[in-house]
Amino acid sequence: MLKKYSALIVFIAIEIGIALISLNIHIQDNSTLLSVFTALFLIVTPALYYITNKKQTEFTFWFVFYSVFKITPYVFEMENNFFQVVFQWKIYFNIAFLIFLVWKAFQFVRNFRKAVKQKDNIELDDYAIISGSLKKSIKFKKLAKMIAFEVCSFYYCFIKWTGNKNNKSGFSGYRESGVSAIYIGLMLASVFEAIALHAYLISRNKTIAIIILILHVYLLINLIGHLKAIYFRSHLVLSQKIIIRYGLFDTLEIPFDSIKTLQKFEGDYDKSNDLVKFALLGKLEPHNISIELKESIPVNLPFGIKKEPKRILLYIDDVADFLKTVTGKMAEARDFDSVSLELEGTEPVFVV
Repeated sequence: MLKKYSALIVFIAIEIGIALISLNIHIQDNSTLLSVFTALFLIVTPALYYITNKKQTEFTFWFVFYSVFKITPYVFEMENNFFQVVFQWKIYFNIAFLIFLVWKAFQFVRNFRKAVKQKDNIELDDYAIISGSLKKSIKFKKLAKMIAFEVCSFYYCFIKWTGNKNNKSGFSGYRESGVSAIYIGLMLASVFEAIALHAYLISRNKTIAIIILILHVYLLINLIGHLKAIYFRSHLVLSQKIIIRYGLFDTLEIPFDSIKTLQKFEGDYDKSNDLVKFALLGKLEPHNISIELKESIPVNLPFGIKKEPKRILLYIDDVADFLKTVTGKMAEARDFDSVSLELEGTEPVFVV
């Protein structure tokens, strides 16, 4: 993890160094030197960071540049600074950014309306439609995934109340797992904690009390949204693949030909980068299915986390029926492939 963000750490260290050097009284009194150091901080260093780290996502770069732009007026004296004019126009940059957000919201609504027309597609559910529309509207993939998680949290918490008709043939994972009791208990604990902390802090520091209250409300929305998404999103077994849909996790498609072993498994496991469990609370949630893959596949987890596991754990209510259905579909797929290969190997027959 440290190696992954080493370039960003070096960039931050350089920026801090430039800011500290610019505090020198000789630089503060010299408008040219002050402007030079401002340029180094605002333009040169971010540009070098982008040029030398092209593997970084565009979102990371623009987030860095926007942060530097917001910080600069507080770090450098603007009086007698050549960049004073730029920051006098800052309000217009903010207005432009707001217009950009409105445009992106319009694009999202347009893409969402197009996607809703395809809702009869069994592979698409509400989460897939919303996240897909956001990914089309927002250029930066990581930002789109983070926003999709938040939007879907609010959608499932406040708006979604009925199941989709095309999901009735799916496999649920909440009826017998006890996951509802776990999440409801966690929610109640969060409510009691919020009330106790709020009562303790309100007379001492109202600002902190309000912030903590907001954080607890936000946590409750996420937990309720995730639990309701578990209810409404079911796993599917199609002719060529398994579609795993769990709460606010991204949809995962596993082709049959990528599966090495599929078995019932309820034992303990060791955490590793080669394993992903579809459970927001980790070992607090049960599992009864293990899918081992021939090769690693990318899995997008909540909060922008990405892994490439070779083994996947999840919970299915009717595990026996699930295993029977999958093995049956896999056998059908193998038979179909073998027949196709035999047909390809035969001489063509022409009928006149």
